[in-house]
Amino acid sequence: MRFSAFAWSLCALGAAGVVSSAARGATIDPGVYTLHNHPDGSERPPLYGARFDELVNATGGHDVFTLDFDHPLSSVTLTYTGTTIHIQGVALGGRDVGGSYASDAFLGVYTIDFLYTLGVMPVMGDDDVWVNTANHVNSGSIVLPDASVVSLVDERGGNGFSLRLGDEDNDAGHRGAAGISGWGWMSYAGASVVHVESTDWLFTMTRNIPTPGSAALGLMGLAVFTRRKR
Repeated sequence: MRFSAFAWSLCALGAAGVVSSAARGATIDPGVYTLHNHPDGSERPPLYGARFDELVNATGGHDVFTLDFDHPLSSVTLTYTGTTIHIQGVALGGRDVGGSYASDAFLGVYTIDFLYTLGVMPVMGDDDVWVNTANHVNSGSIVLPDASVVSLVDERGGNGFSLRLGDEDNDAGHRGAAGISGWGWMSYAGASVVHVESTDWLFTMTRNIPTPGSAALGLMGLAVFTRRKR
């Protein structure tokens, strides 16, 4: 079976487009991303992708809870549409006692769901994306292993945003992590909004894209279908 020059061009462009997209690691295109632990969390080890201070008042001291985004039981994604950011999934976590999680009722799988619909925009003069709007207007939740639910809202940090995705203004990466990171702050929402330092996101992210081979095969199929219709 012979393909037309147009069909082969489609295949070549499709494969090249996927490779080009993968090469632009610092560019945040609309799509679905897998989230991972950041290497420079201030409470590491264990490494984590999100931190919730005083999520539960478990002891008389300052309790730190972290979520391990790279654990085999974890699966956390970020969907970026160009105007919204949706972080959702499950992650193993617990009360961080320095080097490990406490073996208590808080050790287990947490479910997180946070949707940013307001203030999602490009950073002026840069290829990063951030959430820059009024405080406490985007919301979400975290479900603990015991099925209790804590409501969350976004918290503007000192730099004027509540979430940023990218590799910083200098393209060198956030806190030494190459590629795309995500960082920002959250507060607990109940009768009143309470922010506890340092409740925040701190993760790296990789784009979920088809392999060049699968993309090219898909376009080849489209070309064959087009040829048969002719």
